[in-house]
Amino acid sequence: MKLRDSPIYHEKQSFWLCAKLQQELYTHADLERIAKYLHELHPEQTGWLKFNSHKNFLGFGDYDVNVIASALQEHGYDLLWHDNRSDIEEADLSNSVGLIVHIQPEWFFRRGHWFAVKHFNQVLTTPVVPVTYVGQPRAARSTSPERGSHEYDAKTFEPGFWNLDSKLVHPEHIGDRKDLNEFLRQLSKRNRVHVLLIVPLNTPSTASLSS
Repeated sequence: MKLRDSPIYHEKQSFWLCAKLQQELYTHADLERIAKYLHELHPEQTGWLKFNSHKNFLGFGDYDVNVIASALQEHGYDLLWHDNRSDIEEADLSNSVGLIVHIQPEWFFRRGHWFAVKHFNQVLTTPVVPVTYVGQPRAARSTSPERGSHEYDAKTFEPGFWNLDSKLVHPEHIGDRKDLNEFLRQLSKRNRVHVLLIVPLNTPSTASLSS
């Protein structure tokens, strides 16, 4: 099965554009526009260097949560922060259409990274992409169109949560809610992790969430 035949939309990360949310709703230009608007809305927050604090100053992306939230609001969604003082299993996902996870490695010089997690209600058959290693054929390692035409084994997965991290070659199946809880706990052992729920606008927060 070819990557391009996968039923899950997935966009590989380019530069630091990890906040693309894995939907064909936003372009680099859209996120740049939002970052520019937020910068002009509160110029006093830029500091004496006058850099746009909502993005990488070289134009490579690396957008902050304000840009992500504004982009979602344009399409009728909002973000609710999970309160890290409570366990992730206490979060009410009944109104959530997906999660955005921010990882900040403990090592000071490592950059943070955003990625999305989404639940699919249907059974999906997707390509199974092995972990990349140096000895693989170039077509299997390349990010060029050759990779899209490379044939992989296919596997069918039950409905569940998927990791749509743009650094992955292909989305990874996480499993059910119990598996998601464990997945996030394991991430928290190695990083500072913040979980944000994507919900329809005007969804009230609950005791386990803070907006």
